[in-house]
Amino acid sequence: DVGFAQTMIEHHQQAIVMARLMLDGRPSALRATAQSIADSQLVELGEMRGWLSLWNRPLVPAQRGMGWMLLAGRPPDAQLDAYLLDCGRSPNGMVGLASDEALERLRRLEGPDRDRLFLRLMLAHHQGALPMARFAAAEARHAAVRELATRIAIEQSEEIGRLDLTLAALDSSTRAALDEHHEN
Repeated sequence: DVGFAQTMIEHHQQAIVMARLMLDGRPSALRATAQSIADSQLVELGEMRGWLSLWNRPLVPAQRGMGWMLLAGRPPDAQLDAYLLDCGRSPNGMVGLASDEALERLRRLEGPDRDRLFLRLMLAHHQGALPMARFAAAEARHAAVRELATRIAIEQSEEIGRLDLTLAALDSSTRAALDEHHEN
């Protein structure tokens, strides 16, 4: 429960950073999406910080990584093994977190290129959180943790679908505009 809260806090913090970059006043078709992500993840972030405070545990884990997932009552299956290996290969110990370079690029880009990068980063971000949330939904000791983890898994799965559709629409409108430009 502690490991989930600590690592999901870090994960949510980055999603909020990315969302806030999209809310910096520059034009974007994704303002509502970014605001929704920031709002929902701030509420969840507060809930997890509250648990850690009640449990008298630090907000940040003593070591990076997802080793807490090995504390379940059952041995990891092949899917969890693969996820843990991917996390171990990740520079920050977690799958789906954007690199500092990617965040800087998001800060610099404008228009549809910026929107497209935000969508791609957020898709990878949410996809990286799903195994962690699903694991905690099944294995957490506290009912409140299982409930939040279940909600995160459902909401982020739904969000992935919306982000995929938005990215496809953005890509298709860009292709249509390029085709029209080449025809002229």
